[in-house]
Amino acid sequence: METGSYLLIERGMTVRGTDGDLGTVSEVVADIMIDVFRGIVLAHGLFAGKHGFIPADKVLRVEQNAVYVGLSKAEANDLPAPTAGGQAFEGRNDLI
Repeated sequence: METGSYLLIERGMTVRGTDGDLGTVSEVVADIMIDVFRGIVLAHGLFAGKHGFIPADKVLRVEQNAVYVGLSKAEANDLPAPTAGGQAFEGRNDLI
């Protein structure tokens, strides 16, 4: 991640992809005990009813009220569902 720390990411922030706004941050996934950022949960779709996990390596930067990710709208629609203990969240799963 280039600009800003994952600690600046808050629920409700806009998530911007390579071709426009994708949705909003639903959750920040991190292991705060060892300061490891795992990714974010994206709320998108009709009434933000769909959720997908964006891994940390796809988060490019954080600026003011937006999180920029290296995903298109089409890719965002194919994101894995966030599941604690599943493949989307590997390792320790403390939500902040």
